[in-house]
Amino acid sequence: MRYPLVLLIPVGIVSASLTFFAPRDNGVKVVSTSVNFYDFELEKSQNGEQLYAMWCADCHGANGRDFIQRKWKLGSQQDDIQRIISNGYALLGMPAYGDVLDPNDIEDIATFLLDKASESPQFQSAPPQLIQASDLKLRANVIADGLATPWGMDFLNDSTLIFTEREGNLWAIEAGVKLPIRGLPEDFHVKGQGGLLDVMVWNDPEASTPWIYLTYSKSHPEDDKRSATAVIRGTLNRSDEGFSVPHWQTLMVATPYAKTHRHYGSRLAMGLDTMLYVTCGERGMRDVHPQTLETYPGKIHRLHPDGSVPSDNPFVNSPNAIPSIWSWGHRNPQGLFIHPETGAVWTHEHGPKGGDEINILKKGANYGWPEITFGRNYSGTIITRDTAKIGMEQPLHYWLPSIGACGMEVVLGEKWPLQWQNNLLVGSLSFEYLERLALDDSGRVINREKLLKGIGRVRDIARNSRGDIFVAVEGAASILHLEPIIED
Repeated sequence: MRYPLVLLIPVGIVSASLTFFAPRDNGVKVVSTSVNFYDFELEKSQNGEQLYAMWCADCHGANGRDFIQRKWKLGSQQDDIQRIISNGYALLGMPAYGDVLDPNDIEDIATFLLDKASESPQFQSAPPQLIQASDLKLRANVIADGLATPWGMDFLNDSTLIFTEREGNLWAIEAGVKLPIRGLPEDFHVKGQGGLLDVMVWNDPEASTPWIYLTYSKSHPEDDKRSATAVIRGTLNRSDEGFSVPHWQTLMVATPYAKTHRHYGSRLAMGLDTMLYVTCGERGMRDVHPQTLETYPGKIHRLHPDGSVPSDNPFVNSPNAIPSIWSWGHRNPQGLFIHPETGAVWTHEHGPKGGDEINILKKGANYGWPEITFGRNYSGTIITRDTAKIGMEQPLHYWLPSIGACGMEVVLGEKWPLQWQNNLLVGSLSFEYLERLALDDSGRVINREKLLKGIGRVRDIARNSRGDIFVAVEGAASILHLEPIIED
């Protein structure tokens, strides 16, 4: 499903005889009677046109150029336009004017813009998409649309979003403009579930230039029928020509290369311990990789930011073990975040027919796949009757049936009401919605709620430092910003 960008009809004009206080007369209220409503609206539009020329034309063009036959991403009703002018919208490059302009002036500018929009014969003023949760109304703002397959997201800063398309594109959205990030490697294996996957930005406190980390399915250098999950990083440069990464360092390749085209993982997160956590799926070879320490797939790995192995990793001194392994016995972990308050490493993995699960990672722990699981084969046949074994971790939560879990983030920040704090948001690929999970103090899931029902395959969720939540959706080919509407 795609959100309607704009519905279009002319704005109707109604004449009425009113008694009103004339606006802005140095604080003196002058009573006018029998004023034609058309004349009143015309005066407001003319005043708005003058204010627009003074405050808006440099960016949006003379005489309301950008508001004729435009795509309205944040709503096109009078209240929506006034709200955006007053509050701004940093990710789309709109500054806030609420402390600069009088509310009546903002209203006049909005009136002028609606008049300009109505010059398009199909225009119809329309609200943004609103989502009613059980205890909160949300506004779903379309940040980017017309995308291929959005897969991973992170923030260069609170007003610049970086995201991947699985087909092999890396983009930045800055001041409302989608800009390519050039200089990507050429060995993407774009087939099945493979391609360009996750992205992470890390601002090294000892460096002046941010690092961009990517995961992707890397083609074997001598056999493009085989691939492996790879992690690379490079410094992000900005020039008059735009963004680029001049050089990439390969930090990890999750060998062995395989001919399967599924279960790459893969998510990235920088821990509060300044360690890089990387999830790797088992490549669809459940009986080969998850229960051995001698291969990379089916594990979560922990590295220094430069790709070297920390000396306190659990298997660093174990013979034949891959030293970067932090935890093992995983199927296809496609959700990962670091809790900013506790430092805990949260992950979820996509199960088979049932058995998607959430875990808080423990050093050296075995999460059981496929020796224990709550899922079955996609055909319905039994994988194992065991759901628990000594030495293997139980999930914090599991789903029956599987929702096709992908992407995960925690809700935090003053924008959100108390009852949403520390809730989890998880995407559903199978049923095409965003799931909200409320937790008790022990981390146990005590309530589930479906949001954005039927929106499309929710691939990733991201949160910036202000607590803004963004959702990447396949099918809808868009990125949404979920904005809570707090009633006074």
